[in-house]
Amino acid sequence: MTNEIPQFFLNRDGQRLFSVLHRVDTVADRAVVVCAPLFDEKLWSHRVFVNFARFLAARGVPTLRFDYFGDGESEGRFEEASVATRVRDIHDAIDFCRRETGASRVVLVGSGYGATLALRATLEQPHGAVSAVIAWSPVIDGERYLNDVLRVHLSAQMLLHRKVIHDREALVARILADDTVNIEGYEIGKPLFSQIVGANVVEMLHKSATPVLIQQVGPAERVDSQYEAVSRLPRPVEFEVVQELKFWTQQKKIFPPCDALFTRAAGWLTQAA
Repeated sequence: MTNEIPQFFLNRDGQRLFSVLHRVDTVADRAVVVCAPLFDEKLWSHRVFVNFARFLAARGVPTLRFDYFGDGESEGRFEEASVATRVRDIHDAIDFCRRETGASRVVLVGSGYGATLALRATLEQPHGAVSAVIAWSPVIDGERYLNDVLRVHLSAQMLLHRKVIHDREALVARILADDTVNIEGYEIGKPLFSQIVGANVVEMLHKSATPVLIQQVGPAERVDSQYEAVSRLPRPVEFEVVQELKFWTQQKKIFPPCDALFTRAAGWLTQAA
């Protein structure tokens, strides 16, 4: 028997963050905190994470889903948040989850840039604060990731004006000059942009003493170029390819549970955490 409790909790700055805690009736020694991706990937992956939280709770693992400051139903504006504020929010979500569940061990699970945030939060927390991390298709190359995001703006210009008014270099210059660029409703400013581009995720993983499972999720069997270096890292970092549809991209239907991904993730966290 499980139950789901929507509620707000305060982060260290006194800002209200929205959350849903999937509780269990039994005493749990471990819990999971979900780290959502950014932009529209958060919207498209929402149902998958709801299904995953219910999947875990049904197996006795309480799971917390939450919105970062400036996102979803939490306080703040998107442009007021950065990588640093989101990492702090993850820290505060871990503390909240521990208090509410009594779990001694917390595992972070994220997808896309949310998985990258989970990795950063793990390395910036005191040793042992996070027991393990499961990263679904994390962003390794921040510049490539933001180029893909900015490409949406260029496509919108072509649709509206039949030509590009501001090319990528001009958009980046605006952001670095402390202006913002609106990408499908999301205002991207300098702190977020610079902190994504400036991160060396492979170096972070080299330093990790925490078990990490990186799963490249998608229909392809081959390793994506951005994961080549990661796939060669020694334990405690593990890498594998899981053939599932990319649930964080726009779909024509509500995405069902990803059974193979869920089963593998649940089994791994039971052993590693």
